[in-house]
Amino acid sequence: MKSYINGAALALCVTLSSVAFADESMPGMDMSAHQHHHDMSGFGHPASANQAGRTIAITMNDLSFSPAAVTVKAGETVQFVVHNASAADHDFTLGDKATQEAHRKEMAEATNSQEEMQHHHHHGGNALTVKAGKTAKLAWTFDQPGVVEYDCNIPGHYEAGMAGTVTVTP
Repeated sequence: MKSYINGAALALCVTLSSVAFADESMPGMDMSAHQHHHDMSGFGHPASANQAGRTIAITMNDLSFSPAAVTVKAGETVQFVVHNASAADHDFTLGDKATQEAHRKEMAEATNSQEEMQHHHHHGGNALTVKAGKTAKLAWTFDQPGVVEYDCNIPGHYEAGMAGTVTVTP
């Protein structure tokens, strides 16, 4: 119980500092943005754009990603350039199955509170929200071989097929 409370307090502090950092240091960043944190040790960690060895362009369509599958090597850092070609806002979250399921649950719970949903935007960490017609970037280092998902966890979008996979090869 104690570690859960300490973890929640840490997440709150990191979230608040991320928003403050975003407000002052990242032009064009959504001011209501916050980082999304889960245990990312199994599938990688955030990186800076200058560490990326290549760029992968992802297009968000109405209820799909294009491409729906990409391949990277373990240890590789890539920058995802995610363009939302849809008329609706979408979420781009990297994660293993457990991370995705937890994020979908959070997003579903957030829809119960209009105010909470308005503040549930991501930019940084393993997730970001991309408004209709906009483009956002996320740099990520994939630590080990396996399959990582990139899903839109806005309620109903994943269920309608808005999901993709990253195959991480040795």
